[in-house]
Amino acid sequence: MTQLDSVIKPKTKRSKRFLESRAPKLTEDVKSAMIMKGGNTSQTITQALKDIYSLKKPNAVLYKKKNITRPFEDSTSLEFFSKKTDCSLFLFGSHNKKRPNNFIFGRLFDFHVLDMIELGIEKYVSLSEIKVTVSVMLCLARESF
Repeated sequence: MTQLDSVIKPKTKRSKRFLESRAPKLTEDVKSAMIMKGGNTSQTITQALKDIYSLKKPNAVLYKKKNITRPFEDSTSLEFFSKKTDCSLFLFGSHNKKRPNNFIFGRLFDFHVLDMIELGIEKYVSLSEIKVTVSVMLCLARESF
C-alpha cells in the first residue's frame, strides 16, 4: 500500500478539519473541474475551453499554460493536478494532425482516473458570437392585476 492509499491520522486540529472537509458527506459538494490545454492547441480549442470555463466558473480551475501530457497513455500528471486542486472532473483540449480539435472529458474518483471520453469539434460557434437581444420586460405582480 502506498502513501496515497493509506489512512491518514491527523496530528493537528487544522489537519483534522481539513480531513473532515474531504470526508464523505450525505449531500456532496458540487464537483469542480480542471480545464487544461495540451501541448498543441488551436484557436478553436482555446476559445472553447474559455467558454466552458466561463459557464462553470465558480467550480472550475483553468490552467493557462500548456501541459505536455497524453491522458490515455499516462494519467499521473492528471492525478497530481486533481489532488492539488481537489477536482473530480477534467477537460483536456488538444490539436494535432491525426486528431484535430480534440477534447478529452474525464472523471476522477479518489484522485485516480475513473473513465475518459474523447470528442472532436467539427464546427464551433463561440459564446461571444451568439447575439442576444436585450429587451425590457415588465412584470407586474399585484392584487389588482
